[in-house]
Amino acid sequence: MGKGSIAAGFALLLATGALPASVHAQTSTLDVPASKKWKHAQTGLIVPQAPGGLPRTEITSEGQGELDIAVQFGDSKKTQATLYLFRPSLMSVPVWFDRVETQILLRSAYGNAVAADTPSGFAVPGGTATAALRRIYKPSTPPYSATGAAVLPLGDWLVVVRISSIDQAPAQLDATMSALIAGLGWPAMWAKTQHAPAAVPIQPCATPLRYDAKAKMKKPDMAAGLLGATLAMMASKRPETEEKAEDASPATFCRDGEPTKELGVYRHVPGDTQDYVIALSDAGRTISVYPDLFSDAKKPGYAVTLNTLDQSFVYPAFDRLPEPAKVLQAIDKTAPISSTARDSQTINIQEQ
Repeated sequence: MGKGSIAAGFALLLATGALPASVHAQTSTLDVPASKKWKHAQTGLIVPQAPGGLPRTEITSEGQGELDIAVQFGDSKKTQATLYLFRPSLMSVPVWFDRVETQILLRSAYGNAVAADTPSGFAVPGGTATAALRRIYKPSTPPYSATGAAVLPLGDWLVVVRISSIDQAPAQLDATMSALIAGLGWPAMWAKTQHAPAAVPIQPCATPLRYDAKAKMKKPDMAAGLLGATLAMMASKRPETEEKAEDASPATFCRDGEPTKELGVYRHVPGDTQDYVIALSDAGRTISVYPDLFSDAKKPGYAVTLNTLDQSFVYPAFDRLPEPAKVLQAIDKTAPISSTARDSQTINIQEQ
């Protein structure tokens, strides 16, 4: 997963001056002694000094509030691992596992990597629901002998483990990854949640979505911007009780078209819907494209919302269903009309 892959999908958006400066996250190193455990304040996840026998070497955070954490372990000359902890804009283990797997299969350093097994569902330590996914791969070229990934839910956060080795066979690396995961301090309040749905790998959509090549972005509409930010605010609100959390179980998705390192396109299942989500790279950022609530058969429209880990930005709607590439181009050249911070009750209307 790595910083390079994150930049690949998100650079189109960060390069534009249309986005607020707060989106441009900077990386900082957390000052944690190697001899001490580290606890993530928002989730309660504890990272010890050497889980699974892999010494912890560095902890970094992108942006403010420890919303995007990376923890390094091991030795690059033998076996190394990275733990990513972030609160995704779309809570879906299958979607983000699919994005992580795409990075692995398309990474040149692994040659033509092949899966050593099928994706397997497993439970977060202390839990019972098979809400997490994992897989091991065998690279076709040296120096790596095996690599693997696991994606685990932690409330409305995700833990992603990436591990690679130059001296361990796939089965041995799988055991090492299991030991690393088991060696973390998992908060009981999340691990024992019974309502997490079983994670099932993403499948291709049965029929491709038909985009309209004539789609164009409309002029800014303040009413639509206000409504879009309100919907984003409601979608990011945390369930107040465990019963409501059960009702808010993650949606099921299929993948539309071929994925790339930069992005994947996903649609809700079941249903022949006219909405889709663009998952940027593999670290929690998305773009939602969905029918504008102000539209009708005579005057159709498709709303566009960019979702980062802590904010949502609403853009002018399209007059027809746009293809993903056109959405990215439009966001790169257009200022948002409204925004809202995650867990906030405030909507910001942008001057046009």
